[in-house]
Amino acid sequence: MNPPVWTIRKLLQWSSPWLAERGVDSPRLDAELLLADTLELERIGLFLDPDRPLTRDELDGFKNRLKRRALREPVAYIIGRKDFWKDSFVVDPHVLIPRPETETLLECVLNHYTDRNVAWRFLEIGCGSGALLISLMREFPFATGMGLDISREAIAISALNARKTKTASRIDWLESDLLHALKQPWQCHAMVANLPYIAQGDIPSLQPEVALYEPRLALDGGVDGLQIIRQLIPSAAQFLAPGGLLALEIDSRQRQEVVRLLESNGFGSVSSLDDCHHVPRVVFGTFAGGRQD
Repeated sequence: MNPPVWTIRKLLQWSSPWLAERGVDSPRLDAELLLADTLELERIGLFLDPDRPLTRDELDGFKNRLKRRALREPVAYIIGRKDFWKDSFVVDPHVLIPRPETETLLECVLNHYTDRNVAWRFLEIGCGSGALLISLMREFPFATGMGLDISREAIAISALNARKTKTASRIDWLESDLLHALKQPWQCHAMVANLPYIAQGDIPSLQPEVALYEPRLALDGGVDGLQIIRQLIPSAAQFLAPGGLLALEIDSRQRQEVVRLLESNGFGSVSSLDDCHHVPRVVFGTFAGGRQD
């Protein structure tokens, strides 16, 4: 008796409920992404030839990816990339997976610096995959930037993504714990940061994809989630040009306290910006000079 012929259509019909039974939130989408990656197709290619049969090697490759996803490993780590803003970025378990909510940081800078043809200078602290800073370089063709991260592996991923997007000549990458490695005077027009802001006690209750697989170094914000943000804010002004922008991604519950921290450290015009889910995601302000105790 001949074995069954597995086509794209049949595999998606079978694998979507199989993933759903194992607690995966978006089983159909994830199955499509994993199958497209296995077949080295764009996702739309699955629907252009749904009755295409898979070879034995392709079937084995897809099943291997499915098993990893059933263990709640994120799709982005399985396929090695994640879309953010207008590009696709290489990711691995050394870096936080870029999320649509973080695009709010990019929108904050775009709103503040409306002239795209100026040679602005941007600094990102905790650059991870480099997706945010690289996206800024893509939107501001004459800008230059520097990305800092405490993780050497993350810096390597950022540099790889810069080469892929042809922005490497305009960005310097530096291994640094916050701003500590900046020994010489260096000023930027905007400083952006998606620092760890999850309270330690909340990490075990996060989705398994996050709690089990994403780097703890990029998640753990101390007892109340604000430990690292508190360290950054007082030292940020010395690296900002007059009127320079500091924009921080936060948990929406932290908005009021981060506003207070910015205002008490000499920042003015402090406000917040909602993300794609209509909740406060970014708190920002411009450095006006003079600390208020």
